[in-house]
Amino acid sequence: MANMICKQRLYLTADKAKVVADGDPKAAFLYAVPGDEIPESAVKQFGLTDGGLPEKKAAKQAKEPAQTKPAAKPETKPAAAGETKGA
Repeated sequence: MANMICKQRLYLTADKAKVVADGDPKAAFLYAVPGDEIPESAVKQFGLTDGGLPEKKAAKQAKEPAQTKPAAKPETKPAAAGETKGA
């Protein structure tokens, strides 16, 4: 294994124990941007592959919580005007 060229924005967690993808709520410190050289020791320590996080891990971190749409209000039609009795 050798040094690796970064292909995605990577961040360290606050405790600097893990590397997470851009947009992860645990991201605290920018670690590397595309084009940066990542040392072999970091590649091993953080389990990086092909210039970034393994696909499975990156995809899981990149997913945002599902946004739920508010329930659609049923369309209400005005009640038909009742017949009025003439005077």
